[in-house]
Amino acid sequence: MRNSSTATIVTITRLSDDPDTSVNISDLDLPGWVFSDIMECISYAMITVAFFGIIGNSLIMVTLIKIGFSTSINISFCALCVSDFLCVAALGWNAVCFVPAIGNSDLPFKPREVVIPTGGGLSDIFCGTTAWITAFISFERCLCVVFPMKIKTIVSPGRALFIVVTIFFITIFPLTYITFYLYLFEKKFDKKKNRSLIGVEYRNSYIADTLNHVNFMYKMICINSIPLAIILVCSIALAVSLKKSVTWREKQSSTNRETLQNSSRRKSSKDTRVAKTVLAIAMAFILLGGLTTLRHLASVTWPEFRVIGAYSRSYRSVARLTFLFSLINSSVNFLIYYNTGSKFRHTVKQMLCFEFRQ
Repeated sequence: MRNSSTATIVTITRLSDDPDTSVNISDLDLPGWVFSDIMECISYAMITVAFFGIIGNSLIMVTLIKIGFSTSINISFCALCVSDFLCVAALGWNAVCFVPAIGNSDLPFKPREVVIPTGGGLSDIFCGTTAWITAFISFERCLCVVFPMKIKTIVSPGRALFIVVTIFFITIFPLTYITFYLYLFEKKFDKKKNRSLIGVEYRNSYIADTLNHVNFMYKMICINSIPLAIILVCSIALAVSLKKSVTWREKQSSTNRETLQNSSRRKSSKDTRVAKTVLAIAMAFILLGGLTTLRHLASVTWPEFRVIGAYSRSYRSVARLTFLFSLINSSVNFLIYYNTGSKFRHTVKQMLCFEFRQ
């Protein structure tokens, strides 16, 4: 690969656990010490967010189990919580491997190499799962507002479970296989520590290069761009349809008896709260998780701005920043559920009060 500018490129045949874990380096790329400082600072921020994200997603799972899964939306919320938990765990591990104390410790592997497939690769995959489940939730709630009388037959709890399991299978297993095919784990001699450590090398072959290209385009289009577009469209349609639906129900309830009027208002209020929850989740993803799509688009228009490109350090610094935003997106749902869901909030308070009394 050649740079279109006049910058010189030094070819490196092996991945290294120093800041230059790339195949090509440009002299216009970030200096090594700047790259290390950026990665370290963002890593500490990621570890802090990941700590709260693991606690928050664990509380969501416990609370949803307590509430039950009689409705399809609760199944979808639980699936989103599981994907968020996996995303937070992968991103947290990604951040830990760039802490200097970990890199200088007496571990039997090179953290900054091993983290490329196990942290960066897996976090991209799990964040893609989160994107598709968020898109499904947005689409499901949009159908609920547009077809309020048919939603239970269109998206039943059984169908919702089947769909989210299919999303997990399609987004995780094929991409995980490709990720671990592209990178080889082998022992390398470390001169600084004077012993052999497990490191990572990129599989340099035509098949690997082809798979890497296909994997990159698939993640950019199918894992990032399409769900983002679905979330955008469904969020707009949900907001407009919800407003019309609430107005229609208020007009219809005014012509009925008081009991039916109160029942309609309670139903409308419940649907409104759920819709607000879904809209909040969708907006958080668009503002935070959607930045990953922009990073992939930039890589398409500028091929040297990739993990094995001439501007690897710049790419990985930007990628680390988008990882932080994705981590925040996967960690804030507890606050969204607590502020917008009355039943969720009541259940959490009951559990906390019970634990406190114990």
